[in-house]
Amino acid sequence: MAGVVVLLAAAGLVVPAVPAYAEEPVVDVGVTVVGTRLAANRTDKIAVVKVSNHGTVTPDLLALDYDAGNVDFGKVRIDPLLDECDVDGDEQDDRWSCPLRGEQIPGPGETVELPLLVIKTTDQLTEAYRATLAVSVTPWSDGKPLTDGDPANNGAEHVIELATVSGGDLTVVAPDITREIDPADAFDDDPESAPLNPGDRTVASAYVVNQGDWFAVTLSLRMTLPAGLTFEERDGDCGTSPDLRTMTCLIEPGNLTSREGVQIVFPVRVASELDAPATYAGGSVTVSGTNLMDPPNEDSARRATALPSYMRKLSAAPPITEDVDPSDNTDEFAAVVTAAAGGGPGTGGGGGDVGGLPVTGPQARLIGGIGVSVLLAGAVLMLVARRRRVVLVAPQDEQPAA
Repeated sequence: MAGVVVLLAAAGLVVPAVPAYAEEPVVDVGVTVVGTRLAANRTDKIAVVKVSNHGTVTPDLLALDYDAGNVDFGKVRIDPLLDECDVDGDEQDDRWSCPLRGEQIPGPGETVELPLLVIKTTDQLTEAYRATLAVSVTPWSDGKPLTDGDPANNGAEHVIELATVSGGDLTVVAPDITREIDPADAFDDDPESAPLNPGDRTVASAYVVNQGDWFAVTLSLRMTLPAGLTFEERDGDCGTSPDLRTMTCLIEPGNLTSREGVQIVFPVRVASELDAPATYAGGSVTVSGTNLMDPPNEDSARRATALPSYMRKLSAAPPITEDVDPSDNTDEFAAVVTAAAGGGPGTGGGGGDVGGLPVTGPQARLIGGIGVSVLLAGAVLMLVARRRRVVLVAPQDEQPAA
């Protein structure tokens, strides 16, 4: 069977998608879970299950298994929020087996992010409660399980904690960059897109949600692109590294209250000389909150949700208050680049101008305030996580002035 050569580039992992017949195929999938600690006054949270393909082939199916047999459901329950899950358990529904198919399966070098709803079922806690949740993934093809090249990353136990401390709790998800998208269309629910080719212009996005029980008045964001991609050059509002691969911003959306979030879009360019088809890893985004504060009352919370139209360069900021759950403050992503038809560079269909986006900073939009943290399960994960028993409320249409 044809394999794929895995190369380590100077600035990131490159997984070519072209068969290299001298190499044997490698099956290697892994799973990890972040964001399973709840602030004291939160009754629910969306944790993130990250399923990654570290190999060189894409299985036909992935079996994702959850075992919450250690969990006291009188204190906390979980729900994978995925379709087609088989549910089992001796005395309660505490084990799930969920198949991932089609677009839910990551290709070589890619990661898919799936929701995991954690619900507190008691208000009688006097001290923190901790339990373990086991999550594992098994690759299948041709109706049988495959031998994984690195079974050590196929599963692990993760601590679910109901904390007794309050604070902000930021969660960030950055999808892999897989399509050419005009920056002017980036906030559309279903933007027109095309395969991402060398030379194309597209967008890098990050979704940031406050899942804590305090305000996050400002957000510090740092995004690094995979090798071969660069940010559009801009002036003033955000700090950009000399190689244009790292952007650092201080975002002030007003008081980002519990259950609210922002989507941030950066126009980026794929180098025209980039080898393709290939997957370029090495992208990452990290967020932190400053001026975390206890909201004085519900009325002031409602008044403080407006999103300003500006973003400014990171400068000296007040000390950062500890995030309730820092495990979900960083997310990694890759860029999947396809060879253009005829072997030449892509058309760069994104155009030469920004098409209405402010050229002095990334555009941001408020997309929060929708119930049981469905923002992450919906707006962030909508391509790979069809939800059950949860109704998604459409995000607000609020956008900053150009």
